[in-house]
Amino acid sequence: MDYSQIFAISASGMNLERARVEASSVNLANANTALNADGSGFQPLRVVAQSAFANSVDQGLAEVRYQVVPTVASPRMVYDPGHPSANASGFVAYSGVDTATEMVNLMSATRAYEANVAAMNTARTLAQRTLEIGGNS
Repeated sequence: MDYSQIFAISASGMNLERARVEASSVNLANANTALNADGSGFQPLRVVAQSAFANSVDQGLAEVRYQVVPTVASPRMVYDPGHPSANASGFVAYSGVDTATEMVNLMSATRAYEANVAAMNTARTLAQRTLEIGGNS
């Protein structure tokens, strides 16, 4: 495997993790968004990833494909009879975002991004040292 493939793999992983961070950020920003009276409104987002291998495993991973899809989460009901969107029972339906889960997803994606950066830096250092060794011959 050449270094350009290693860099491409790390870049693809960083792109996926960036999408996961963005999806979690959007979810957290809309955690307290009330749904409309008909139940429509913000639905939490998830990143669904699928790896796409090249013709041979020896060639390495070509790219990671992903889609950002809305989830079907049940709304969070909060008793607030003074809210303009409250139903007849006094409950307001908020988007089904679980802030604890989103924070865990955010931290996980950040750590995975950092791991891809570390792998890319290690590959770069190895390539530089290889050139140094080859230059001294």
